[in-house]
Amino acid sequence: MRGRGSRPAGAAAAGRVGDPARLETLHATGLLHAGGVPSLDRLTRLARRAAGVPAAMVSLVDADRQVFVSAAGPTGARDSPLAQAYCRAVVDNGAPLVIRAAEPRDPVAAFVGYPLRTPDGQVLGCFCVADHAPRQWSAEDLDTVADLAGAAEVELALRLANSELMLASTRTQAVLDSAADAFVSLDAAGTVLAWNLAAERMFGRSAAETLGRQVGVVIAGTSRDAFAAWLTETSRAAGSGSAGTLEVTAVDRAGRRFPIEVIGQPYVERDRPVIHAFVHDLSPRQAAQRQLDAERTFQRALLDSLDTAVVACDSEGRLATVNRAFRDAHPGVSVEPTAARNWAGGTYQLFAADGRRRLRPDEVPLARTFAGEHVHGEEIVVGDPGGPQRRFLCNGQPIDAPDGGRLGSVVAMHDITDAHRAEQLRGAQLAVAEALTTAAGAAQAAAAVVEAVTVALDWALGEYWHVDPDADVADRLGVWVSPGRARPAFVDHARPAGRGDGMIGRVWSTGRPQWLGDIGKLPYPSPRRDDAIAAGLHAAIGLPVLSGGTVLGVLVFATERLVPPDPDVLAMLDGVCAHIARHIERLRADDLSTALAAARRDFDRVVANVNDFVWTVEVLADQSIRSVYASPGGGGVLGSPMPAGTDLAMALADRVHPQDRAQSGGFHASLAAGRPAETEVRVIGFDDVTRWVWTRAVPRREGGRLFLDGMSTNVTERRILAEHREQLLAEQRQQVRQLRELDRMKDDLVALVSHELRNPIGTILGYAEIIGDEPGVTDDVRHYGEVIRRHSSHMQQLVDDLLDLARLGSANLTVDPRPLPLTRLLREAVEDHRPAAEAKGVALRLEAGANLTVRADPARLRQVLDNLLSNAVKYTPGGGTVTVAASVAGAGGPASVSVTDTGIGIPAEQYPQLFTRFFRASTALAHGIKGTGLGLAVTKAIIDAHHGTIAASPADPGTTFTFTLP
Repeated sequence: MRGRGSRPAGAAAAGRVGDPARLETLHATGLLHAGGVPSLDRLTRLARRAAGVPAAMVSLVDADRQVFVSAAGPTGARDSPLAQAYCRAVVDNGAPLVIRAAEPRDPVAAFVGYPLRTPDGQVLGCFCVADHAPRQWSAEDLDTVADLAGAAEVELALRLANSELMLASTRTQAVLDSAADAFVSLDAAGTVLAWNLAAERMFGRSAAETLGRQVGVVIAGTSRDAFAAWLTETSRAAGSGSAGTLEVTAVDRAGRRFPIEVIGQPYVERDRPVIHAFVHDLSPRQAAQRQLDAERTFQRALLDSLDTAVVACDSEGRLATVNRAFRDAHPGVSVEPTAARNWAGGTYQLFAADGRRRLRPDEVPLARTFAGEHVHGEEIVVGDPGGPQRRFLCNGQPIDAPDGGRLGSVVAMHDITDAHRAEQLRGAQLAVAEALTTAAGAAQAAAAVVEAVTVALDWALGEYWHVDPDADVADRLGVWVSPGRARPAFVDHARPAGRGDGMIGRVWSTGRPQWLGDIGKLPYPSPRRDDAIAAGLHAAIGLPVLSGGTVLGVLVFATERLVPPDPDVLAMLDGVCAHIARHIERLRADDLSTALAAARRDFDRVVANVNDFVWTVEVLADQSIRSVYASPGGGGVLGSPMPAGTDLAMALADRVHPQDRAQSGGFHASLAAGRPAETEVRVIGFDDVTRWVWTRAVPRREGGRLFLDGMSTNVTERRILAEHREQLLAEQRQQVRQLRELDRMKDDLVALVSHELRNPIGTILGYAEIIGDEPGVTDDVRHYGEVIRRHSSHMQQLVDDLLDLARLGSANLTVDPRPLPLTRLLREAVEDHRPAAEAKGVALRLEAGANLTVRADPARLRQVLDNLLSNAVKYTPGGGTVTVAASVAGAGGPASVSVTDTGIGIPAEQYPQLFTRFFRASTALAHGIKGTGLGLAVTKAIIDAHHGTIAASPADPGTTFTFTLP
């Protein structure tokens, strides 16, 4: 038998030796490698004596061996294999083992072993006694061994507890040594109880030379009292859970002084206060703070140096940063950390681009960017609508951290007030120029001007008052009230203003502008003041429209804002007044030109009915003669036909019969001497007929120049009555020759007459304009001058048509084709004829595609359009329509233009004759519509010169003229 013994009931099954938890606890005792354990040695010696055995042992069982950590008596080697170990059985079974007689081959004959358990129940080994001979163990022996085994268990528990404490202490020290912050433990007296590696690095002192000493060695002398007071105060708070913080100056081994922050937590250990404190070197923080302060100072200086206002909010959406430009934009306003959603409130007064609608909180650029929106080119207005306002262009974006967190947002506000105002002023000037250009009369021009300026400057009201010097009153000629603004009562009940009456009368009487920044403080009585205040108007401006020191009218503007005088606005409005003055003078000049043209036409009609030849020449310094005017009646003196370009006045002097030239020379000498003279000489006409011509002339001087005004009369019949029959026969023969060459002579006649008429017509136009510009000329004279100018202009157009026909007959009509925008040319022609069409009640329409081009002579093509449009308007009664249409057939194809009217139409049989010279349709003659019959002939010639085609066809009702150009 291997052995005999008893095992407690319910013992655990074998196999506990290899339990990892057990092995870990075993090694934690530290006994496997201990050199000797005196406390256990005492127990084994006591067991040997008490049991009377040769050997007593404390055996700890490892995974593959047993170790005798204490032994009394002979035991052999300290370590031995587990194969023959009784202790393994004790560990595996977790119960005592008693052997009274072992097998003969076993070295131990008798054995008693009790398990050594840890407080948590792990069996680490056994406490045992052994004998070399079989033995009956008494109950006393077993109790003694069991008691001593219990004492050994206590020692193991103490060993394990101490091991845990050592491990915890080691771990704590490792944690503290790995910490970046210095850690120090102090008692109430300032003695150092703990000191980690970070503290060694910070103060240059090791733990060995610091532990147990006063901490004052690392505190600068100037801070020791403060540190001692903090130490006392913090120690008193031990157990309360509150920490104490102190900033003092420290000193390291090298003597370097540096700031530190001590954060101490007081505890009670062994009935005494202990302070565990972390120590932070504040030098990097203070350096960083100084760097941050420097950066903030730099940033502040940089932001304040910008002309652009900058505003930013923090991560809470509160106003955090503003620069000087922003503060300047809000004078007198305290910029406080307020939420961006409140930025549009009464403090900052932010408005939309119209300057009147207050922004909602969610419309404020800073709030929008904080919400994640990118704002670009957003216009806002800052300031009360009733006072000065500034306009800003805002660009902004949110500020996000790399992890996506919202750090805030920033908005840059560019002040565009001056640029916006300059744009307003330019827009007003352009609008005024356009209004004056397109206005048909004074009333329409006045209304257009006040509307243009009021809208461009965003004011509430504009008026133009025309001064009537005869009645000595000013009447309102135009008014404009901006939509959505209050309408003062005086707008609908205007009465004439007298000189000196209110602002209008004072501007009229003084001839100087007036700017009232506040109507409520008007320094003189005004009948319109109360109505203006009731309508919410505050500022008003009155400006005179001057011409040569004379006030022609008064411009008045008003707004709801309190606007101080602005030199730029005054300068712009002064230019507007100058535009109006020039427009009024131009209208007056047009009236005079019309009267002069009428007078010229009357004069031409009178002269045309006189058989005499009326002429004016200028005697130049070299005694040569320059023709100034020659009446159409020269044919009765010089005969016909006359060569093209013949100057009748010059020809009269050059074609004197050789036998009468001496007498003619005396006539010229008298005139050159400044004396009136007359003569009667024979003149050889262009028809080779010698006529007796009676010439009377009167010299006159103008500005040092000598002019001769004369009249020549054919007195041949009176002088050579006896030869009348022979002359008549000669003239009849000449007429026969003329009939044979009728076509050629007609062309020559047209060319000659046209060329000769251009200079006198130009002279008449010039004199008519001079009459209109002369000061002191009565209105009747100006009217006559305008009549003369208008009729002369008509005659000049007729002359131009005749010259074109003459060139056609002589093949001298040339064109200069070039690429040109057909759509724009059609639009210009239609707009130029629109006033005449509207005056007649005829609608004028253009139907053309965009960007049509054609290759043609621009001047000649415009002449074609003018002829067709003027005919269409002329022959269309009121209520009718004239339509201009154009198209181009593909890229590079022919261009087609049609002019269709709803007029009186043309008989079908007369269409083939429409483009014949001097032909006029019977419908035109029946309606009494005047014309020459030359326009369509010239039009066809121009189209032919372009290698194009033109045709006419009936419309329902009216007529359509269509021409094509390659």
